[in-house]
Amino acid sequence: MLLEGQIPRIQKLIKEKLGTMPTSALKNEVVMRTAFRRLYQALPRMIRLAVSEEGFVEFCMTNRERLLNIGDSVTEKFSAADNADTEVTKAYSKNDSGLKLNNSKNTSEMLSAAQRVFLPTYAPNLILTRSQGSRIWDSDGKEYFDLGAGISVNSLGHKDQDLLHALTEQAEKIWHTTNLYLTEPAIELAEELVKATFADRVFFCNSGAEANEAAIKIARKFSSLNQPTEKREILTFEGSFHGRTLTTVTATAQPKYQHGFEPLPGGFRYCPFNDFDAATKMIGGQTCAVLIEAIQGEGGVNSVKSGFLNHLRKLCDQHNALLIFDEIQCGMGRTGKLFGYQWDEQMDPKQNLFPDIVTMAKALGGGLPIGAMLCTEKVAQSFKPGDHGTTFGGNPVVTAVAGAAFRKINTPEMMEQVQKSGLVIRKHLEELNDELSLFETIRGRGMMLGAVLSKAWKGKAPAMVNACQEQGVLVLVAGPDVLRFLPPLNISTNELRAALYRVSIALKNIHAAELSDISQS
Repeated sequence: MLLEGQIPRIQKLIKEKLGTMPTSALKNEVVMRTAFRRLYQALPRMIRLAVSEEGFVEFCMTNRERLLNIGDSVTEKFSAADNADTEVTKAYSKNDSGLKLNNSKNTSEMLSAAQRVFLPTYAPNLILTRSQGSRIWDSDGKEYFDLGAGISVNSLGHKDQDLLHALTEQAEKIWHTTNLYLTEPAIELAEELVKATFADRVFFCNSGAEANEAAIKIARKFSSLNQPTEKREILTFEGSFHGRTLTTVTATAQPKYQHGFEPLPGGFRYCPFNDFDAATKMIGGQTCAVLIEAIQGEGGVNSVKSGFLNHLRKLCDQHNALLIFDEIQCGMGRTGKLFGYQWDEQMDPKQNLFPDIVTMAKALGGGLPIGAMLCTEKVAQSFKPGDHGTTFGGNPVVTAVAGAAFRKINTPEMMEQVQKSGLVIRKHLEELNDELSLFETIRGRGMMLGAVLSKAWKGKAPAMVNACQEQGVLVLVAGPDVLRFLPPLNISTNELRAALYRVSIALKNIHAAELSDISQS
């Protein structure tokens, strides 16, 4: 067997890459499998071509005592003391094999099953099975570069080692408890968020919609305690997206998301995005809060105009209204600053642009579900016990991973890398556009970019996404006329260029096919 002859090399790599591992690690199935998967990436390319990651991990698990040079006496002691654990491991392996046999359906069968059992809220055509860094593989073994990052969720890529360590370490301690009690990871993450931002208080939940729901509730409660009853209106902006609960879809000023769900909750009003005069007219004595994204993601990757957020701050101060920034997609370093609104702050350093409330989610969890509503002390005191709550918000496993993600992303080095990588993407798309004339403009900031299709290509973003998928790269749309790019923030320049090359091939194929159709018509 190929790997039998490579045992000395594998042992050497273990010493170099993993260091000395305690004997107790042998008992932990998750830790050992994670370590061996990490080791697989360090193998010579020829071995990786000949042996799959799964095959390598199974070989190492079977031979872990030999590979780790565990002596006979230690091995006997381990076996005697943990005979029951060994039997469980054997049973796990047997069950795992059975599961593989029982789940050996082909991709078309699995897709058919998905269509049969899921609500038809999405129309996926891929089954993804494993991932590493900026790459992901489907059930047929095809590799893709992931330039969507789970819609700005996997901002450190897939299976980041620091996040994986935080996950496995916390999983050994405690998974869940009611919010009637506290856990250390949630406290530590809240402290870090407060230290790094304008906020004094934090509320954890499970998603961006829940974070915005909490923001809307606390804004209304604040107004009810401090203002007359007619001051309850919340102003949002055309093209926005704030979630899919009944309240947050009402806050979302896009009729296509609201149609069929009437009657919608009252108390919302919509203002044209980036319209200084309209905002001045619409924010008044009836306004309790203004809710806005610094960059509209689902709305087409639209950035606020310079000075617009400061304009809203002044209007909110003038009319005693709260200013809420939805940073769910554009936050967590996506634009090259921790929050997207901080670019407007930089444009006019004399202005102190501080929101009253900020909502976060997506990348905060590094791939696990979390939302957070951050606010000032003045706003926070509107809630008392019983006014709001959550079952899973602040889960210790999730907040442990989120803490690791926050610490890794919120650094000057990462922010600089994001801005440099964003320039690489923008430059590549602009050069491609010089050749093909596909785009009207490239907009956005950092690594949150949208390529707006020119008039001749309007409505063809979904077809372009499919063409990219065929070439082994996953990109997104932001409506029918915009290609959206949200790569992992830590993707290497070489991988980014390789992924963009695949995008170029896909779009050139689309362009050539269109020209061919025109010439034949």
